[in-house]
Amino acid sequence: MKVVVIGSSNIDMVAQVSHLPAPGETIGDANFMQSLGGKGANQAVAAARLGGSVTFVTSLGNDMYADILKNHFKKEGITTDYIIDDVNNPTGTALIFVANSGENCIAVAPGANYSLLPGSITHFSEVIDEADIIVMQAEIPYETIKKIALSAKQKGKKVLFNPAPACLIDEELMKAIDILVVNELEAAFISGIDYTDNNLEEIAKTLLKAGTSNVVITLGSQGVYMKNRKETIQLPGCKVNAIDTIAAGDTFCGALAVFCAQREIDREALSFANTAAAIAVTRSGAQPSIPTLDEVKHFMSEKELALSFNF
Repeated sequence: MKVVVIGSSNIDMVAQVSHLPAPGETIGDANFMQSLGGKGANQAVAAARLGGSVTFVTSLGNDMYADILKNHFKKEGITTDYIIDDVNNPTGTALIFVANSGENCIAVAPGANYSLLPGSITHFSEVIDEADIIVMQAEIPYETIKKIALSAKQKGKKVLFNPAPACLIDEELMKAIDILVVNELEAAFISGIDYTDNNLEEIAKTLLKAGTSNVVITLGSQGVYMKNRKETIQLPGCKVNAIDTIAAGDTFCGALAVFCAQREIDREALSFANTAAAIAVTRSGAQPSIPTLDEVKHFMSEKELALSFNF
């Protein structure tokens, strides 16, 4: 399963707090942790830990974090040959508050991530030819995402796009997306329809009409909803003790990409991704929370969830 992830890398500065601070409020008893993150990096690590052969394309800055991140990716078994070095900007940084309830809020300083411009695609265009699936998020420039997606589609490659943070998607890009993965708020924003707990079908139909082939809406503890032109699948969430939801969506995307690299999306693929995300929320941090393939298999076996896919 050759997975090419193109996206952001960040250093996460995380403060664990009793509650998310209100405007003007100072919380003085936070616990601090620094970890490696960025939605692109998280999804690359997730795909690698969960059985994929992963190449990661990203842009790193002019600081000590660049080498730290490269070495980390190599240890995860990720191919780093196409990482771009930006000598003019710092590596991306995310400032994160995580409440004891598991809720979080995040501010991102993109830095070198915004140097991954359309012109840089010539640097790594050959990796698209070798990929089974291309995975992207919205923490790099929109025009880069669009150019890559159109090129990948022209070459007959699958494209999984996770528009987070949420962004409007034009018709041309939407038609190049095989799998659109969004949470309920992102789905509502992109579709232009307010989410009301019982209108997932309406939102999904609108997104399908816009051009994508498969709509996957993640619902946190409530599970996942998927709709395409053939079927609708909804799975409940796994019952776990959630302590940190930071990388849940990224873990889901990485897991789904591995499963769908060489087969169509189905109930088993969604169950696998749902389980991987559930395990991630039981741990603190972004990449430290992402489970391995063996951990997911064990969890699914204990819960008597079917897994016939041969990794």
